[in-house]
Amino acid sequence: MSVGSQASTATMDQNLTNFSHSLRDLCVKIKNLNTEINNQGQGLAAMQALGYSSAANPQNPGGISDSQWALNALAYLNTIAGAYFGTVQQGGTGGTGAILFNFDNALSPLWAGQ
Repeated sequence: MSVGSQASTATMDQNLTNFSHSLRDLCVKIKNLNTEINNQGQGLAAMQALGYSSAANPQNPGGISDSQWALNALAYLNTIAGAYFGTVQQGGTGGTGAILFNFDNALSPLWAGQ
């Protein structure tokens, strides 16, 4: 007798559906937050309005302010979401070998209509 759940096509199918839903939902949330913060081109001011400090902080990478560090972190996450939606190039340098691939579209058959 085996201990734990055993892999099967049914569990793999469910995992693929669950993971594709989760990834899509997370990337949509990141994209929406980025739009909310940066929509007017005032992302740094928006972060400061939320309460992030504009003063340099030696605990942050490069000693940047908390507001800049939060904005940078959002930009990193948004780049990942952009790669997922096919709006950011992956691979290559300076256009050489870089591709756009829409993972959202490619994974859509796994969503089971959700």
